[in-house]
Amino acid sequence: MSEKKIKRKVIRITMLGDSAVGKTSLISRFLTQNFDENYLTTIGKDKLEKKVVMSDGNEIKLIIWDTAGQERFHSIATSTIKGSQGIVLTFDLTKRSSFNSLEGWLNDIKENSNEVPVVIFGNKCDLFEKYEVEENEAKNFAKEHNLEYFATSAKQDINVQDGFNLLAKMAYEKYSGNNSLDLNKPKQKSEKRFC
Repeated sequence: MSEKKIKRKVIRITMLGDSAVGKTSLISRFLTQNFDENYLTTIGKDKLEKKVVMSDGNEIKLIIWDTAGQERFHSIATSTIKGSQGIVLTFDLTKRSSFNSLEGWLNDIKENSNEVPVVIFGNKCDLFEKYEVEENEAKNFAKEHNLEYFATSAKQDINVQDGFNLLAKMAYEKYSGNNSLDLNKPKQKSEKRFC
């Protein structure tokens, strides 16, 4: 009896959203199960990795790009969208301005990707007494855009694993059968250089 071989595949996920919405904390919770209240603001972008096993037994390496949300790093964030197989769009439920920015981030995604799977995280759901965005409003926004929504808390570990795992599943299903992207082969490096 021959054993099914597990193939190594890579899925690149990009975290997007305004500054200080908790992107780094969410990634840390997903990767290490830890939460630290003293994270520094991400400058530019950081790359982190985690291996997960899909329901068919294939092992996937998730490469997660943590992008800075400040306007001065916006071009770095949008360039990271290109080539992504999944995007976590994050806002802070206690900061309406971060929710209002979602439409702009979605436009950036549409301009820089080809129908990549996207999930929305409404972070800091444990701070319900400080909400500036009601969860029904966030759910309706996601529904209008045909996106999955998760009310998350990196601090309390609420819906973080479920959200990342669903996105990994969506990306895996979309791209593992898509001939335009071979998940078994690394992406060819471009000759373009950036200053």
